[in-house]
Amino acid sequence: MSVPLDTNPRAGRRTERVRSNLGTSQLGSGLAVAGAFIVANGLWRFLTHIGDYPRLPLNVAAWAVFAVSVALIAWLVRRRGYLLDLPVFILLLAALGATVALDLTAIWGLSGARLYPSASVAVGGALLAAVTLRPAREVAVVTALLGLALVAVFLSEQRSSPATIAPQLLTLTLTVGPAFVGCAVVASYRRMVRMALDRVLIQSTVAAPAFGVSMLETEELAALDREVEELFADVSSGREPLPLTPARASRAQELATELRQHLVQNRSTSWLVHAIAESEFLGDSIDVVDPHGLAATLDQRQRDGLLSALWLLISANPRQVPSVELRFPALPLPPVDTPMQRFPLVIVVEGVRRTAVEPGTWLGFSRVGSYVDAARPLGITVEIECTVESPAARTPSRH
Repeated sequence: MSVPLDTNPRAGRRTERVRSNLGTSQLGSGLAVAGAFIVANGLWRFLTHIGDYPRLPLNVAAWAVFAVSVALIAWLVRRRGYLLDLPVFILLLAALGATVALDLTAIWGLSGARLYPSASVAVGGALLAAVTLRPAREVAVVTALLGLALVAVFLSEQRSSPATIAPQLLTLTLTVGPAFVGCAVVASYRRMVRMALDRVLIQSTVAAPAFGVSMLETEELAALDREVEELFADVSSGREPLPLTPARASRAQELATELRQHLVQNRSTSWLVHAIAESEFLGDSIDVVDPHGLAATLDQRQRDGLLSALWLLISANPRQVPSVELRFPALPLPPVDTPMQRFPLVIVVEGVRRTAVEPGTWLGFSRVGSYVDAARPLGITVEIECTVESPAARTPSRH
């Protein structure tokens, strides 16, 4: 069957935000310390030239706004369990924007006097410290805007000497460079954590029944079962008189219909369909065409090898997620008396070159069966000869 991935709910999607923040507290502490050093550098630069600024009140105002806003936001974040929600983040951005505006106004046109932004550099440190508290993309966008503001001010000044270019580039790099690096590190780390948790979750299907319910459907089926038991208990105890009221009778009919749907679906949906549909990463990229449920005939070693190979294929190119299609035979396995049977499994991959495939991918395919691969202009094709226990000889495994 072809898996309708756009209609299958995924159990992990409801906890996506929690997953992405797992383990970033220690990383956030390190980035906060690094941000504090950047702030200290900006403050030191300001104090060493405090007598040279012709518009000193603006410089002082910029640092005052920065200090008060950062202290207030830090207090709010700590009170809320180190959560920086959107309203507080917008408040922080407004204060940091005011800081940058005051600071750049105070030093505009003074590059010839070797006076450069100081509070704006501290704003870059504050953004670095906030990387783990907000989506990395948001912080990267704000950092880019900060960099553009600095570039605009530097370009608009009348340059008295080319020697001022190097200090301005250094200031720009110190302001936005660490924040961009922090965004890249945190985004990669969050993706790694989500992939690891998702893989652990999906790996449980290796030992699952060949045909059965998914993890999300298990919860739904348990809820239906509880409601049916409560209805039976009410009828047997006399709390629910017979005949049932129209409303209760209609609900009982709905429960019976839903239970039948689950039973019918469970007889045709294999472990592989559930594994792909419930995965946050595999579900968007992999399509399974298995009209006769032959994936159910794979043993645990073959299942583990297939899932491992698929994971490595999906993660081969982080910039472009490949498209993968698993094609099982269109005809069912013929009834034979031999204990083992073979069938071909064709895997068509688009968006990954053969040279980019991890060596472990081929090891995973070899655990499924002997294979041959062919490179194509836009991807690869792998055909695996799967050797499985004959359905006639195996113990029924449908539950």
